[in-house]
Amino acid sequence: MRLKPILFSLTGLIFAIGSIYVAEGLLNAQPATASNPGQTVQSENVTLLAAAEDIPFGEPITREQLAPQTWPADLVPEGAFDGTTALLGADGTPPRRATQTILAGDLILQNTVSDFGATVSIGRSLNPGTRAVAIRVDETTAVGGFVTPGDRIDIVLTQGNGSSLRTGTILQDIRVLAVDTSADDNRARATRTVTVEVGQRDSQKLVLAQQVGMLSLTLRNDDILLTEDDLSEITLSDIWGETEAITAEPAPVTAPAAPTTMVRVRRGTQSQDVVHDQ
Repeated sequence: MRLKPILFSLTGLIFAIGSIYVAEGLLNAQPATASNPGQTVQSENVTLLAAAEDIPFGEPITREQLAPQTWPADLVPEGAFDGTTALLGADGTPPRRATQTILAGDLILQNTVSDFGATVSIGRSLNPGTRAVAIRVDETTAVGGFVTPGDRIDIVLTQGNGSSLRTGTILQDIRVLAVDTSADDNRARATRTVTVEVGQRDSQKLVLAQQVGMLSLTLRNDDILLTEDDLSEITLSDIWGETEAITAEPAPVTAPAAPTTMVRVRRGTQSQDVVHDQ
């Protein structure tokens, strides 16, 4: 009897039995959720405070103006409040105020509210080293009245008259603090003044520029600053192009006529005029 075929058969049987045990171990080690492929693991949620209604600039924040919102824990914005005590403080604590208009549904964040009992004003919203300057504008120079607090603008000066008329951007990426006397109005309207935040020297430029020409505002949606070449002033020649001077052709030069002398000769009753060249 040949033993080699028997040994091969026994070896194959042993491998088969081992494979079965290994497969059972792997199946038992899988999490229970694998038995239900349609089931998803729910991430943890947290409750944050949002505005239940519009909260105007400078207004105190009260409990009645708040509403809960559910957010995934891994998507919570920085500075969000997860409890009324952190936002409103204990009973009797001076209120926080909105440092900008908070629209209904927006989360209440640290950078949109003041400290407890703090006064909210335009001056307190200025960055260190900056000044607030008001610019006289109208519906045309203020982008049709669509400039609102918080917008970023460029300021353009137009100066001169007639053929000397010129215009150019004098300040870039300037923050609008208020429109007329409102720091929280987001509606288009007839605008008379726009208050902007600028540095000390730029504030002097604006005051002087208003005395020598007309200021216009242009809205921007980026933080890319133009170079000095891009900011060069524009004149009428840039609109119409350079005009070539027309030179009149000189009249042909002719020699002056020689002077003449007329002599009248009489012969009896007849007379004759004779011309002599000199």
